[in-house]
Amino acid sequence: MLPDNATPPYLPHLRQPGVLAMGLAPLGERPWIETDTQLPRYHAHKLRQRRALGERVYRALPTSRDAQLELSALLRSHLCDAQARVYARAGDGVRYLPTALALPGGDDEPLWRCSLWVADDLLILQAVDDRYLLTAASLCSPSEWLLEEKFGRPLAQIHAPIPGFDRALTPQVERFFRHLKVAHPVLRYNWSLQAGDHLCQRPREAAEQRPLTAGTPLYYRVERQSLRRLPHSGAVVFTIRVYLHPLESLRDTSGALPALWRAIDATPPALARYKGFERLAPALRRYRDDPRNR
Repeated sequence: MLPDNATPPYLPHLRQPGVLAMGLAPLGERPWIETDTQLPRYHAHKLRQRRALGERVYRALPTSRDAQLELSALLRSHLCDAQARVYARAGDGVRYLPTALALPGGDDEPLWRCSLWVADDLLILQAVDDRYLLTAASLCSPSEWLLEEKFGRPLAQIHAPIPGFDRALTPQVERFFRHLKVAHPVLRYNWSLQAGDHLCQRPREAAEQRPLTAGTPLYYRVERQSLRRLPHSGAVVFTIRVYLHPLESLRDTSGALPALWRAIDATPPALARYKGFERLAPALRRYRDDPRNR
């Protein structure tokens, strides 16, 4: 999978240096789903991941069906109305106009089908006994987590492996989900570093397949995430669009790399291990020692 080679459109570590923060902001006038000029490569990537990983990429509980159908209809309207120069209605699906790519919809696996319309991964969380559970997901580009370990679980268990999350953020996250309004969707951004240019970063598998050396190329990974409540089912939709850039591309933004080094150094040890900074240290040292990156 080739990375995005242009200057990264988002550098969240500049305004949010900590890797453990909610960082929510109103979506406002910004697009829910960004217009994507590289949809065909994400579409092909998702199909490959589904063939290779099956239920480790897509799972849905029967109780999520109404929410899936609602999301499909809402997404179709958004794409064809707000991005009419790029998408057009085509039967129960859409057509991606730049390449005339037909993207069908349908009642069979509606979340999977509509996830192929966009570059973003799509997840649905629903309230069960006052706890939000992950009830449906099309997740082809995870950032070091496994769908099979999170599926069907509540928010607290989903985030439990993250050092410090339970103490610092779980109460805030649960309160946010309970009070999220249909009319007020939000955005947030995550940043991380990774070895190699693979979109699908499943823990253990990535390390086993790509042994790390001092010469391993590193990439700056950003997740543009949105959360919105569906008006009829009440489910919360979580979208994740991954941007992946060679680390040296941050040179194009003044101060971006020095700010990144400071953010890494300020990360608590347990969280640094979780984020993989220690494992990346041999390759990271090469970037930090380069005078062009200071």
